Amino acid sequence: MNESANEQIRVHTVLMRGGSSKAVFLNENHVPADMPTRTRFLLALFGSPDKRQIDGLGGSDYLTSKCAIMGPPSRPDADIDYTFVQVSVENPVVSYDIACGNITSAAGLYAVEEGFVRVHAPATVVRVHNTNTGKILKVTVPVQNGIPRVEGDFAIDGVPGTGAQIDLDFSDTAGAVTGKVLPTGNVRDRIDSKILGHALDVTIVDVANPCVFIAAESLGLTGAEQPGAIPERILDALEEIRAESAKLAGIKSYLLPFQVIVGPPQDSTNYLTGQPLPARAADLVARLFVERVMHKAYAGTGATCLGVAARIEGSVVHAQCPAVDPQAPLRIGHPSGMLPIIADVTKQDGRWTVNEVLFSRTARRIMEGWAYVRKSRLLESVQCESHAAQSRSGVEQTA
Repeated sequence: MNESANEQIRVHTVLMRGGSSKAVFLNENHVPADMPTRTRFLLALFGSPDKRQIDGLGGSDYLTSKCAIMGPPSRPDADIDYTFVQVSVENPVVSYDIACGNITSAAGLYAVEEGFVRVHAPATVVRVHNTNTGKILKVTVPVQNGIPRVEGDFAIDGVPGTGAQIDLDFSDTAGAVTGKVLPTGNVRDRIDSKILGHALDVTIVDVANPCVFIAAESLGLTGAEQPGAIPERILDALEEIRAESAKLAGIKSYLLPFQVIVGPPQDSTNYLTGQPLPARAADLVARLFVERVMHKAYAGTGATCLGVAARIEGSVVHAQCPAVDPQAPLRIGHPSGMLPIIADVTKQDGRWTVNEVLFSRTARRIMEGWAYVRKSRLLESVQCESHAAQSRSGVEQTA
């Protein structure tokens, strides 16, 4: 960080889009090492807590209040370290609990652009060490004339236009938080909801990020509901289910597991464009929730987890699409369209093993320059929180 005038600090900043999300990219050497100071710094940088984030770089939305802290690799099998940070919009909370699949695509692109890897045409494979989970994510970045390609004909729903296809390999992310694909050891668990007044089946899976899957019909929903259309009572129930699932799985996090409502394929409407989404375009519909907010598209890590869950016979997800060819990409219908994902899962000696999880995104650098943080914000005594990475301290320890 460099001082600017007497009352502000300036920090070099790169703004990047990865998939259907945006993040502020920072060099780890430019971020305070002391965690309480880092928390205040990131809150100030993003303008949180404030619904509009009007005094910072945040976009007043869960999908645009994200940060990637990048640095040289801390392990020999990686090319770059990538720490994902979710900065709360309205609460003084900075979380390292989760990974972000969409922003991982931009992390691979960043590594190529910043010279962390030797460039190979027509594509460069970047071994990204996600410090949140301790996992290696492989990102294949298309390059031409020694630099990453931006233009291409690959389209992803939830992002206008097309771009160069970036492939992501999340095959090594099974048990990212709990060490198990099925954290409770069960394909299904039964949770008694006091809010709903009845018990319901859920499936808890941990791949990239832990998710708890709930059949839409058990909530009195279809699964094709749009953002902002979920009754408060159901949002309360989802938080109740999240908390109970976290206890069952031994997860200590205010964000995890993500809550995912799944239903059979059905006609719906694209939330962003208003265009019809026919049932035949997807194998099932899914709605992912974080902090009581429905994702306007679909999280990449949530897709890897759902793709695996769909291949596990007897799961809540598999019940929505039992006839889908296990060798074909699973087509996930989400509020803004469809996301295909390849998941190869096998059962050996009674245990489910993840062999391969693949999906693709587009990404690009949007802006590079200086951001300014008020020094007074770093000295505030505001009650703020920093949630540690799950792989290091988020799994509840038992004697």
